[in-house]
Amino acid sequence: MNPAAERAERIRLLTEMARILLAAGADEDQIASELLRRTDSPVSVIKAVHDATGMDLGEAKWVVHRNLDPGVRRAAESLWQDLLDGIAQLHESPSAPDSDR
Repeated sequence: MNPAAERAERIRLLTEMARILLAAGADEDQIASELLRRTDSPVSVIKAVHDATGMDLGEAKWVVHRNLDPGVRRAAESLWQDLLDGIAQLHESPSAPDSDR
């Protein structure tokens, strides 16, 4: 099985588990917490929470994010802030003319 197929299968299984938990009365945080214990891929959990609950991907991201282990959450917050800072820098920097033309 290639990596893309493995990823799709992992998400399918996590989504199935999330639907079972949802049917049993679990809320989104309980679902995210349980799925995070089952995989090392928060991205797969985001997709599974999205697929199982119908919430949009942005909402699912925040549900999963707040259920990450504290160290992982801090690293993710730092990475996200670095990304936002980089985007802001790109928008603030004037475009330099192409000197080769």
